[in-house]
Amino acid sequence: MGPVEIVGGALISTLAFALTFWSMSGMIRASSPAVAMLIVGALAVLALLASYIGVVRYRMQRNSRTWLVLALCLWAGLLVGSVLGNNYWWMGVAKYAEYRQMASYVNVDPSRDKGSSFMDAGTIYFKDRSKVDRTKAIAFRNGLTYCVAPVILEPLEAAGSTTSKTTAGFQIPSSGTVDFWAVGTDCCGTTGTPFTCFDAANPFARSGLRVLDDTHTAMYQLAVQEWTATTGVPTKFPIFFEWSLDPLMLEDKLKSLASNNMLKFVFVYGLAALFVSYALHMLFRYYKVM
Repeated sequence: MGPVEIVGGALISTLAFALTFWSMSGMIRASSPAVAMLIVGALAVLALLASYIGVVRYRMQRNSRTWLVLALCLWAGLLVGSVLGNNYWWMGVAKYAEYRQMASYVNVDPSRDKGSSFMDAGTIYFKDRSKVDRTKAIAFRNGLTYCVAPVILEPLEAAGSTTSKTTAGFQIPSSGTVDFWAVGTDCCGTTGTPFTCFDAANPFARSGLRVLDDTHTAMYQLAVQEWTATTGVPTKFPIFFEWSLDPLMLEDKLKSLASNNMLKFVFVYGLAALFVSYALHMLFRYYKVM
């Protein structure tokens, strides 16, 4: 096996990786899943065929090194492309598709509306002058720092005496509950301030993209429970959002997450494949595989 075979094996492996990653992570998996699986299946058949030819030729003591290296390179491209592509699928296009199936609401009043009316929301645009009360944020530490801050229209602290005040001095909103929360991780120090998660500091932002990650949602729920215990303000149906000036832009980023990183991955994988192809060549040569 010469340089041409080594480089050829690396190129074929890289092509297998690129096709597998694209099929497993891109929009084609959402729009035409049968086509995506057909591409991956065809590559697996080619890898099996190369493996079969290599093993048969080896048993016949004929030149088999090229076929064995080709087979291993194909399997490597399939494996790495499938694992990485599937991970990026769940981080990107799968979330985008889920948001597309969820409802979008406009002109929601965070101080008068209740979270129970918006449990199917993916995106919410709040009323003008709604904001994240960054001064009332709190942090919950569990590996990451989970940051939560209430979305309000009416102030949580009101002057004068009122029957809707808590013993801690906080004003209970007209809805009787604080259900809309801007959240993020590692963006609020160790106590909750300064709260800089996503676009919370942007005075023009008044919308949010809902958090879908169940693990993060559970942590944010614990943070809200701590906030409720401290302030005395009820939280009955909390919904967590990434606060954003343009939530549709965040959705588009999810849609293109894999494609935006594909060239980088292909380049890095190509370099690794070249090294692996050469290493396999040397290994088979050491064991005198023809």
